[in-house]
Amino acid sequence: MKKILAAAMLALAIPCVAMAAKPVNSQKLLDDPGRFAVVYVSDDERVYADMDTVERDPVSAGDLPIIRGKLYAEVYKDPLSYPDYGNYQMVDKILQYDTAVGADQFGPSTIRYRILNKLENVYDSDGNPSTYMGKQEDPADEAEEIYMSLYRLTRGSNL
Repeated sequence: MKKILAAAMLALAIPCVAMAAKPVNSQKLLDDPGRFAVVYVSDDERVYADMDTVERDPVSAGDLPIIRGKLYAEVYKDPLSYPDYGNYQMVDKILQYDTAVGADQFGPSTIRYRILNKLENVYDSDGNPSTYMGKQEDPADEAEEIYMSLYRLTRGSNL
């Protein structure tokens, strides 16, 4: 009986492993703008939202939702060189985050944005597992632009 139960558990586990998300690379992020939407750009990075994972929390009328999903930040090499541009090797790392971003309204014209990023994986530009020794910036400045972008991308949808 234990062998049959173990075999059944293994049979159920194999499809789950096969369906696990494959690592992204820079080319995949660029080639599928319908799935990987750009939600923030700075001098140091470009941030994409995986629209297959983005969800809005249900809210009451007049409230702003919390929006959750996977974000991928392409971190550019610093400093960039001419060969980096010539060989399309401008991206140093890709950081994968599980993110929640929200907005709170205070009075008729004041909104405060907040973001919670949990770093899940780090890849090189080809999608191979990597390490990241850079410092984690305070993302508060990014929160407003990312929230606005995700809010607009999910407008009218029942995510």
